[in-house]
Amino acid sequence: MLYIIVDLLSASSLMQIADTGASVSSRVFASQRKDVRWTSAAIGAAFLFNPFTIATCIARPTSVFTNCAILTAVAKAATSDIVPAMLALALSSYLSLYPILLIPPLILLCHDQQTATKPKTIVQVTTTALTTLVSALTALIGVSYVLTGGSWEFLSSTYGVQLLLPDLTPNVGLWWYFFIEMFDSFREFFLGVFWLHLAAYVGGLSIRLRNQPLFVITCLLGIFAIFKPYPSISDTSLFLALLPLYRHVFPLMRYTFFTTSVILYATLLGPAFYYLWIYAGSGNANFFYAITLVWSLGLSVVVADLLFAVLRDEWEVERPDMKGKEVRQI
Repeated sequence: MLYIIVDLLSASSLMQIADTGASVSSRVFASQRKDVRWTSAAIGAAFLFNPFTIATCIARPTSVFTNCAILTAVAKAATSDIVPAMLALALSSYLSLYPILLIPPLILLCHDQQTATKPKTIVQVTTTALTTLVSALTALIGVSYVLTGGSWEFLSSTYGVQLLLPDLTPNVGLWWYFFIEMFDSFREFFLGVFWLHLAAYVGGLSIRLRNQPLFVITCLLGIFAIFKPYPSISDTSLFLALLPLYRHVFPLMRYTFFTTSVILYATLLGPAFYYLWIYAGSGNANFFYAITLVWSLGLSVVVADLLFAVLRDEWEVERPDMKGKEVRQI
């Protein structure tokens, strides 16, 4: 019942995001297709009845609480409630380290969605957001310090595991196999490279798509589902939850059938390959890693195709004469 309630809260936040219309228009941008939208109830239902969401609820992982906090943060940011948004982001970052990378687009979203009656500069919004976030994280970590009997060892057992990757148990991510094959002398270097690769998307997307901050968050959640150290289907369900908000650009996507087929293929065969390797003993690590690569490929194409569609939609706003015409990148 607890996990069902948390999923319902997540769906409620998702519906609030849909009602704001932040996915189709912002302070300085409005899509020509903004009237092509699904209702908030349909978007909430798509999240609740997503097989990945149901499987996550049955498994009862702590990532459900992280996803709920992230969606709450985005919903509050979409209504320019800076303090509640940062409190929710602090909770999600406390539970799982990677959401802290969402700070820039959330600040942009808070600034973009503020009302004209009480306008604030980007510096004021950033100052308020960072002050709230740091204070909340400090309080949460301080409570953990007290609950663990005045010891800081919990930091290495929680955030240290995320940063240093000591557990190489097979999962749907890309890190574990790479570091199994890695020589110990190169481990620290490639840990830095992998984390730098994950964090590098934040700045580029936030700058290039600063007029559509909600899409930056959606795109980053898709990237996290692929490239974070210990991903799961819970991360994929969170990304797919925000995907229906961009119904207006679906016709511009080029590889819908391909990506749907690849994800279904990997979803059905992934557990079978894992069983054959771990339990039946008729495969090896390469056997299972191959299907995780297919899974990551499918998600990567979804993110890239959605990014193309949003950029094409933005370009057609700037160049109305090119609407419907074929373009080719040179």
